Amino acid sequence: MSIQTEKEMKTKLQQAMNNEFCKEQPFKNIDESIRLAKEIKIYDLIDANGRTINKVAEIINRLQNAEIEVLNINYGDFRA
Repeated sequence: MSIQTEKEMKTKLQQAMNNEFCKEQPFKNIDESIRLAKEIKIYDLIDANGRTINKVAEIINRLQNAEIEVLNINYGDFRA
């Protein structure tokens, strides 16, 4: 029997509520959010169980912490 760390014992919902995904790298948060979103079907949200709620909470918190700067580039400025 292995001893679980405190982080492993927390549910994804608890980690999301504690904003623990802010410690991850932005692109890791985006990649993980996409992976999790692919596991959820839209109709799963209608009568969501605990697992679905945990995944949605994790996706939301990861995306809230995926701070990247989107550059607004006008490509016309680079014409020769």
